[in-house]
Amino acid sequence: MEYAAVIVSVYLMWFYPSFYSRPLIVLPLLACATIIFVLAERDALPMIIAAVLFLVIADALSVSGLQSAVDIRDVQRISGIVIQDSQQKRNRQTGFRMVAETAMDGGGNLFEASGSIYVAAPQSDFFYGDRVEACGYFSGSVFYASSVRLVSRPLSSSLRQRAVIGIKRLYRGAGDAGELAALLVLGTGSDGDYTLSDSARRSGLMHVLALSGMHLSIIAAILSPPLSFLLGKRKGERILFVILFLFSFLSGWRPSLMRAFFFRMLMKMRVDMNHAFILSLLLLLLVFPSASVDIGAIYSFLSLGGIFILSTTLERALRFFIPLPYAFSASVSASGAALIFSVPLTICVFGGYQLMSLFTSFPINAAISVYMVAALLAIPFPFLLDVLEILYSLISIGFRIAAECPESEGILPYAVMVLACFSLIAAKEICTAVAKK
Repeated sequence: MEYAAVIVSVYLMWFYPSFYSRPLIVLPLLACATIIFVLAERDALPMIIAAVLFLVIADALSVSGLQSAVDIRDVQRISGIVIQDSQQKRNRQTGFRMVAETAMDGGGNLFEASGSIYVAAPQSDFFYGDRVEACGYFSGSVFYASSVRLVSRPLSSSLRQRAVIGIKRLYRGAGDAGELAALLVLGTGSDGDYTLSDSARRSGLMHVLALSGMHLSIIAAILSPPLSFLLGKRKGERILFVILFLFSFLSGWRPSLMRAFFFRMLMKMRVDMNHAFILSLLLLLLVFPSASVDIGAIYSFLSLGGIFILSTTLERALRFFIPLPYAFSASVSASGAALIFSVPLTICVFGGYQLMSLFTSFPINAAISVYMVAALLAIPFPFLLDVLEILYSLISIGFRIAAECPESEGILPYAVMVLACFSLIAAKEICTAVAKK
């Protein structure tokens, strides 16, 4: 139930945010449901969590977009704090997200302001935590800046900037392979400056290049065994927690990565998986309200929720009829479950989607995992940069092949996939029931 609640919540958050402006309708309904659950001697905690989630999402959405006494059309200057690093994009303006503090109109009148804003800016190079001032104009909800000035940079941002510059300088010697390594390790690669990105988008596998729970799990898998062996299980887990925290800091607190960090933290605290999933959304929005409008975070919750709900059942049905290796069937089932719950968003946002990623995701995920391990090891052992170039060539070929698969459009191919998945599950259940008789 918690998984479904999160999926419905994030879909409403993206497509129907005004739903969260109706607390006088929703909260009484949840209160009645809670009372009914208590009287029926059922667990009422999910209803209470749902009510808290509603309030947290409502609060997070209230700070998306500029909130100020000045008309948005009259704003010519805004100042605030950067909450998402500048992203370098070839042949396009760079941009970053900030939380506004003040806004100024054309007459020089200064107003207090709040809310998160996306700023499209020329050649911006700012880090999370920087205080900046931008001059320009609003077009819709985006502020197009003609110039941006760095007002101040806190110590944390300065330390992170030095670390990022040092690591990227190391990777630069590997060319495009280094750009991919920087994207996987830092989350700040120059998206679009290497040919791999276009193939990744067309193949429907761009998510493997965006920092997420997969990348956090790779780091944990690398470091957990040696840390436990050297320091013991308890101390090793504590050190690993600090390392993962520092990795999240180095990446600029990416929402999809922080979702995974919070979820892992809750699981280590022995919170039930279903409760940990919904609580990770609560924590993410409490700490990073701007995640409510971050499409990467939305996809993260939709995909993981789908995997939790359907992946195991689908995998068992698949292996019931086809004796596939477990690793491959698990990958196909996880991809199928994630697609079932995320493709409606993809259709509305991007128009097309790639169903063949059901099968191409397994080898690409494996290759990216190996690549990330090599990229991390290349930091203390630079001679591994040559290995990165070899791996990059192989991964590029894989992405190019995957990108040749035809892209699907409209609801029909998606409906056929959903029908096929549930028919497979139903057929397995029927065959099992008949066999028992």
